[in-house]
Amino acid sequence: MSSLFSQTFWRRFSAALLGVVLGLSAFFIWSWYNHRAQLHLAEALYHAYEQHDAKAMESLFCWEGVDEATHSRVRLAILQEFELPVESVVVKPLQSTDSYVGLGLRPNLKPQVKMLVTYGTPDHLSAAFLAGRQNFWGPYRLMVMIRPPDSGS
Repeated sequence: MSSLFSQTFWRRFSAALLGVVLGLSAFFIWSWYNHRAQLHLAEALYHAYEQHDAKAMESLFCWEGVDEATHSRVRLAILQEFELPVESVVVKPLQSTDSYVGLGLRPNLKPQVKMLVTYGTPDHLSAAFLAGRQNFWGPYRLMVMIRPPDSGS
């Protein structure tokens, strides 16, 4: 009687099973890494708020394609939000209702996740920041809405 693995069916079955196990392992490792990167941005955002550190907050944004006037407006918004105590920063998945297109602007990153900041006010005010990555392995950054290159000033 021949060995079990010398039979064609069992060799193909074990190769397919190995492929499924390796594929699932890669998927779960990537999901874990991706989730950790999102949590890292949420933690950094929370600490920047908590410390009222404008430079740390600015470093969390992707500034690619952002003109100086827009950069100044975002900087002013950051400083104004520091007046509110932050209660929590949580990672939320994008919903189909999360619209980021409008008024002739486009995001400077492809939105992939939402950072929901809840302030420690009596009415629990909140703000949502969209975030994405510039490349596959890069860190998550908060996006900024910019004018498309062909729209002028």
